[in-house]
Amino acid sequence: VTTHDAMSTCCALPVVAAPRARRAGPAPARHRVVARSFFGFGSKREGDAKDAGARRPTPSGRAPGRPKPEDSANMPEDGVDVPADIPTLLNNTPHERSTRRWFYRDCSDAVVAAVTGPDPMTRCTAKIEFPELNVDGDVYRIGTLLELVREIATRLAADGKKVRVCVQGSMGQGVFQALPLALSGVARILDLMDWGDAEEFIRRGSIGRDVPAEDDDYFILIAPQNIVGYAVLPYIAEMEEAAGDRPMIMINPKLDDIQSAGNVMSIRGRGERREYVAAWRPAYHFRLLYKKPYFFPIFGALRYGGPGTKWELYKRFGKMATEEYALMRVYEDGEPGSGEITDVILNRKKA
Repeated sequence: VTTHDAMSTCCALPVVAAPRARRAGPAPARHRVVARSFFGFGSKREGDAKDAGARRPTPSGRAPGRPKPEDSANMPEDGVDVPADIPTLLNNTPHERSTRRWFYRDCSDAVVAAVTGPDPMTRCTAKIEFPELNVDGDVYRIGTLLELVREIATRLAADGKKVRVCVQGSMGQGVFQALPLALSGVARILDLMDWGDAEEFIRRGSIGRDVPAEDDDYFILIAPQNIVGYAVLPYIAEMEEAAGDRPMIMINPKLDDIQSAGNVMSIRGRGERREYVAAWRPAYHFRLLYKKPYFFPIFGALRYGGPGTKWELYKRFGKMATEEYALMRVYEDGEPGSGEITDVILNRKKA
């Protein structure tokens, strides 16, 4: 045996199969976790490659990239749905006089048309919530609310009608009497207000059965609210019965149940209370959209101009000099739900 053959016999290596060739094709898309903190949404997986979704086969009967049918629903029509010229820089307080006057005019136009039109509303509400009229914020200004009330009352009294402006009194007995903080001192301010040429047609009162007079034509209830241990709803119901079919307008009511140790506004009777509040139809609605519980930044606005109009959903774009509110959706069937509003504001529904 030669030396070469001996080395070959002693040092022979085991035979290993060659690795199988991989099939040619695109590499699988990598994924990463994207945190969504807006409105408390959870995590979501997204592909790194921009065209990762384009490599998947398109289902039959559907073109790639076409929006879902519900994405284009409730879109505003050009020339039909005219957007409102909502003032900007609403986070700057105190507001400019022109900003306040825009809201006074917008709200009073809707309320007056609702109660004096061909089919007048007899039980209606007006909710207007921008920073100076948001009782949950720290820039709430009672003067702005009373200026709005004066605008509505003087317009209703322009043709000689009698208007009674009402603010709830203290509720409870003895040392347990209480009044909502937002209404503290309002009755005294009403007595000192200048009503101009409509002075003889404006009357003041509280909320209750004995308030309406026979010659009163309209009733304006300023921000009625429940408090801990006492509900204002029974007083409103008694006043409504005494007023009959004469129009009653509640401005910025807060009639949600408030739990207390006295078993007031508990689960018992909650359904009936909600049905009673829902029976009051909206004559006007405007509120800004935030990520609760914060009041900054403003993401958009929801507006309703009264019977015969549509609910309008706006999204805020730009900053400072370029800020604007763009009309994104209109709704004929009533106020949109929170899920619909979130989808439009977050651009999950295409503009």
